Amino acid sequence: MYLQNILLCMIVSLGLCRCNRVYVHPFNLFAYNKSECEHLQTQNNTFEKTVMPVPIETRFTSEEKFRKVETYTRTYQFDVSESYLTSLINFLGQRAYQALEELHTTNTILLSSTNFYWSMVSFYLSASGETALSLQKLLGFEHPSESKSCTSQINGLKIISKLKTIDRALFSKNGNILVLKTIFIFVSPGVPLSENIIRELAPSANNLYIRAVNFTNSAKAVGLMNEFLDIQLPKKSKYGLTSVDEASNFLYLSHVYYKGKVTKSFLIPELQQFWIEPGRQISVPMISATGMFQFKYDSISNQLVLKIYISENDFLLIILPINGNTLENIESSFKINSWQTLNGLSNRYIHLTIPKLEIECLYDANDLLTQMKLPNLLGKTAHFGKLSNEDINIGKVINIVHFELGDSGDNEVNVPEENQEPLEVKVNRPFILMLFEGTTKASILLGRIVNPITIT
Repeated sequence: MYLQNILLCMIVSLGLCRCNRVYVHPFNLFAYNKSECEHLQTQNNTFEKTVMPVPIETRFTSEEKFRKVETYTRTYQFDVSESYLTSLINFLGQRAYQALEELHTTNTILLSSTNFYWSMVSFYLSASGETALSLQKLLGFEHPSESKSCTSQINGLKIISKLKTIDRALFSKNGNILVLKTIFIFVSPGVPLSENIIRELAPSANNLYIRAVNFTNSAKAVGLMNEFLDIQLPKKSKYGLTSVDEASNFLYLSHVYYKGKVTKSFLIPELQQFWIEPGRQISVPMISATGMFQFKYDSISNQLVLKIYISENDFLLIILPINGNTLENIESSFKINSWQTLNGLSNRYIHLTIPKLEIECLYDANDLLTQMKLPNLLGKTAHFGKLSNEDINIGKVINIVHFELGDSGDNEVNVPEENQEPLEVKVNRPFILMLFEGTTKASILLGRIVNPITIT
């Protein structure tokens, strides 16, 4: 309830200009209405149609082979529902990031808030009973009255629709940012899956692959799955699965690939020095850009904040500790809405030097949930009765995030009319990185960059 009160205070201003409209609690924008509940009751009488996943040796099915990746050219109008959902995404992303940093206290880490939220929504669609209620609460949709009636439950398809709108806002820019998402679902042979659930999950990725693999021989299963991943992933992962739980019959893996360019930038020909820790430096490729940036030198929080556009609207936020401050202190000061760090930025003519980045991070969502004190949420006692009429025993929920930041190949310098000297800003030591969708302020990526070229 505390979270909902905070979010309501944040979005209430959006509704003040619409005084002639009846106020609707944001929860109800996503909840089942009465007619939808009546339809659900008729569905519950009989189990839906099922599909039997094809063997993992099958490289493509006809549907996968001819599926086209959607492209978006329209602009979108956002309302209270997107604002509310964005707040929930950012809040859960912060919780997951905190869990990840607790597990990896000194290493480079990277988490996609939107992808983590998508993953949890996918399991919510498949869940039943108390598992569904627990996942609904995790997603931030605890009913104000704590009722368990049908109209107190969230319609997952409404969430997916709004998540897709946020995705479109990110994808439909000027081509400076590439986003590709691939989802793999591996299940034991003979385990049927709901045709309807599979159809509902399809919009969550550019490609969705569902395959049957025998989990009872861990080494063989791992070999087959890694071979399949190598073939189907748009960007070959440095990772491979190392083991599976032989008692499980379900493994979920998502791979999201982001590639962005610093606008009006070029690659410095010589390698530059980056201090990964005091007294220890490495040589890395770096990018140079000169122009107007939004900037803040915060002597109170002892951090330098820089906003870098990588597309028409989407931007990176770089937070660099100064005056002896540490990344740990900055991370611990994150608030519910980290985008408030944007407050107080002002335009400044800057010569920026920043590392070229290639970061890949893998984590098991079960580990993060355990760190968040939710160890059984997707465990052996969880129920996924909407996904299959067989018991589903989830082994791993793997999320892989791959991010690359390069130059645009443009060494044009925007000199201000005053012809002033640029402020030199060199990102040559560990920093915090955030990627935001510029319209909704949805947190796409959160990361701690200790080494600019890292596979963790």
